[in-house]
Parts: sequence; C-alpha cells; structure tokens
Amino acid sequence: MRLQRYAVSGYLAAMCAFLLAAPYFAPGGGYTMITACKAAVYAGLTLPFLLLSLPAPPPLRDLFRGPARLLAWGMLFFCLLSALCSPWKGAAFAGGSRREGFFHLALYLLSFLLLSCREIRHRRALTAVFACAVLLLDGLCLLQLAGRNPLGLYPPGMRWADANVRYAGAYLGTVGNAAFTGAVLSSAAALFFLCLLREGSAALPLLLPLLLSAGVLGAMDVTAPLLALLAVMLLAPVPFVHRPDQLCRWAFLAALTAAALLWGLLPAAGRLGLLLAAWAAAAARRVLRPEGDVRVPALCLTGLLCLGALAAAFFYRGWYTPLREAGALLRGRVTEEMGSGRVYIWKQVLSALPGRLWLGTGPDTLALRGLPPYSFDSPTMGKTVTLSIDAAHCEVLHTLVCCGLPAAACHLGLFLCAALRFFRRRGALCAGAALCYGIQALFGISMCVSAPLFWILLALSLAKGGDPPGDTDEQK
Repeated sequence: MRLQRYAVSGYLAAMCAFLLAAPYFAPGGGYTMITACKAAVYAGLTLPFLLLSLPAPPPLRDLFRGPARLLAWGMLFFCLLSALCSPWKGAAFAGGSRREGFFHLALYLLSFLLLSCREIRHRRALTAVFACAVLLLDGLCLLQLAGRNPLGLYPPGMRWADANVRYAGAYLGTVGNAAFTGAVLSSAAALFFLCLLREGSAALPLLLPLLLSAGVLGAMDVTAPLLALLAVMLLAPVPFVHRPDQLCRWAFLAALTAAALLWGLLPAAGRLGLLLAAWAAAAARRVLRPEGDVRVPALCLTGLLCLGALAAAFFYRGWYTPLREAGALLRGRVTEEMGSGRVYIWKQVLSALPGRLWLGTGPDTLALRGLPPYSFDSPTMGKTVTLSIDAAHCEVLHTLVCCGLPAAACHLGLFLCAALRFFRRRGALCAGAALCYGIQALFGISMCVSAPLFWILLALSLAKGGDPPGDTDEQK
C-alpha cells in the first residue's frame, strides 16, 4: 500500500515536469519532434504507474462510483469499439497525425480512474512543485516572447516573432503549439486563482505564477485559453464567495489578474482602471466587517459583468479580430473564416458524420478521411497557406467524428462533471481548473502534450485529499 502511495506522489510530480518544466524534445529536433517525443515520454511515465497499481488495485465499487467514473468507463469502451471497427486499425490504436490513438486515450482514462480512487498525500508539496514548474515554463515563454531562443527549440535563425510570418503556426514554451501552451497555462492560472480566493494569504506565493501565467497568456494572444480563464474568474463567486471579505478578495484577484491578462489589449485608461479597482478592493477588505451573507449580491455582480462583456462584444468595432468576430456572431453574421477557419473546419467535419455517426472511423483517424483542406491568403507570409484537416478544433466534435456519438456524449459528460463539482464546491479547486481546460477545449485540440492535465485535475477533484491546499468537503 505504501508503494502505491509513493507511486501516486511520484507520478504526479513527474507529470508536472512532463507537462511544464522539462524540455522533452529530440536532440536537434526542437519543435519539429516535440510531439513524437512527448507521446513516448508520456507513455513511459504512465505505464509504470498503472503497473505499480496492479498489486493493490482500488476496490471495484470505487472504480464504478459516481457519474464521472461511469462516463470514463463508457468513453473507454466506445473508443475501443471504434478502434476495433476502424478501417484504419493501425492508426486507430497507435495514433495517427496527432499521436492520440486508443493506446494514449486508454492511458488518459485508466490513469484518471486510478488517481480518482486514491488518497492524495503531500498536497501542499505537490502544489508547490506544480507552481515551480509553471514558473519555469513562464520564464522560458517570456524569454521567447522577448526574441530569445533558449534551448534551441526554434529552428536556427527563427524566433517567436516569425510565427505565421516565416512559418505557419505559432510555438511557445516546452509544450509546443501556443494553443497547447495556452491550455496548460490557463488551467494552471485558474487553479492558482481559486487557491488564492479560498485560502487568502496562506496561498500568497501562488500570486506570482498566477500573474506571470496571465501575462504570458495575454502576450501570446491565443483567444480560447484567455476566454476560459476569464470565464472561471467570473464564475468563481458562485462556490467561493459568501462573506464580504471573500467578495473583496475576489474583486482584488479578478482585477489584478485581468490587468495582467489584458495588458496589451487595453488602453492606458483601462489598465489604470483595473489597477485602481484592485487597490479599492484591497482597501475595502480592511474596512468591511467579515460577517454577513453576500451570495446574492455576488451572483448579481457576476451576472452584470457577463452582460457587460456581451454588450462590449456586441458594440465593439475596434482592431482586435476575436472580439470583432464575437460581435458579428452576436449579430447573427457567420463566415467560414471566423475563428481562424474553425467555422469552415467544423462545417467540413460535420459533413463527414453521416454513415459513421455511431462509431466513427477510429481514434485519431480524421486526417485519413480526406476532408477538403483549409486555405487562406496570409498577408504576413505573402502567399496562400493550405492546411489539411486532421483535427476538428473542438475536442468533443473530434471525439464525435472519430469515435462516434456515444463516446462524444461521455466526453462532454466529463466536462459537465467538472462544472458540477466546481459549483457544488466538492473538489472545487481542481474541478475549476479542469473546467477551464474544458471551456478552451471546445475550440481546441486534444494531444498528449497538454490533455493529460485535464484528466489529472478531474481525478484530483474526485480523490480524497486531492483538493490543494485545504481539505475537500468529502473529508469534512
């Protein structure tokens, strides 16, 4: 039993390094080899953990307790059935262009099931390791954003500024594509934000990785992770704000994080306004009495902020493309170029559903379906760029087209489980971070360079003692 406890702690610490801190890439390969190498390293870390769990497995009733675990078993079963019925069984099991075949999906789901049934020890230490890993990743990203090329991840002579200028795409940090880096950093920032909101000064060291991660997210300008973090921040009062001092703490953290996140997008007056709001919230917390119930005012404030955000998008006519496109969507105007071509990609993926709706063509086989590629004129590159469609740019839609409707329903259900646990305050810290990942995943791609973080966070939200740094409601 002790071996299993050490295996859990060691595996979680190793995954911190894998996802964030360690530069896993083939020597001399840089970003061109990072996905293949990380796929191998992830399997090399997860398989031993699963094997070490075999001598003392969790009770069978625990493995099937609760909707999240049942949905995970369902997704595992339907993905296996899809792979067995696939016309491209090799790619379906081993992985195709995204290296996320049934083998890696099974590692995600089985590690989730085992972790969710264990008691997580050394929670504060694991949180500290995670925060240090995030700081290392933030530091590397800041150097790259400043024009440097530490670790030689970019090809010789290229830098971050050459993204979508000298090459198609954008790469940052040790995760790879900037969208994956954004998924990891937004989920980490959501966890730190919620820890600070609940624990206050006891979690004060987490303020540095929170603000650095928010600053990097704003500077890299990847929309989905940025919006996901803002959404979790706006929703945080529902489970966490009951008293006036908690409302002031939320206002302080939200204003400060939003300032770091939106620094490059806001005019000077907007930046100053957010900083003044943070100062006012900190000052009010010293004056207000801690007694009293402010849940209703907090919910009203959250609703007003959401309505204000929608109104701002509706009437926006400025230079920021994602906000202009959001306003166009609210006014009912949809074009295939929206979302960097996501509307076109979703349209083509949906057209491929008839005939394979229930089981798809197997995990990670979308590239083999022969969908019409996405082409666009790039003014910065001075040419027409053509990209093949090997991912749906929506994780649930990708599961639907590759593994079928039942597997996609289970996948969506797991995102909803994260949301429910967040709002019910049971494992809310890790569930909130998993929810942040799930929101951006509706516009993103699942790959082993970032996806394991969602499964680990969701598992920790269910595990005993898995909600850092305080106790879960289940323990109370």
